[in-house]
Amino acid sequence: MNILIYVLVFLFFIVLLVVGVFNGGDVTVDLVLWRVGPAPVGAVIAAAAIFGVAFACSVGVIDGIKIRIANRVLRRQLRRIEEEADALRLKLARQEGPAPAGAEEAPP
Repeated sequence: MNILIYVLVFLFFIVLLVVGVFNGGDVTVDLVLWRVGPAPVGAVIAAAAIFGVAFACSVGVIDGIKIRIANRVLRRQLRRIEEEADALRLKLARQEGPAPAGAEEAPP
């Protein structure tokens, strides 16, 4: 599955390269409080792709951190529950220990 993602990303960047090379004109980019230009269309497309990838990576990193924190909490809970289960098994084993000699099973 990973190879498919790599191929798609590679094809995406090839398409961006082709579009940038064939569109050699200059453009002016108007941001909210900032105006950039004239700049080549290829540079604008490349900058947009780079910022998009950087944003997606930052979102992925933040999500990964959240997952690691949740996994750590769940591991602690699992360890605590396993310790409680072991303690209960030990307590039950001590209560059901071998019957004293000469004692028979009581009728119900």
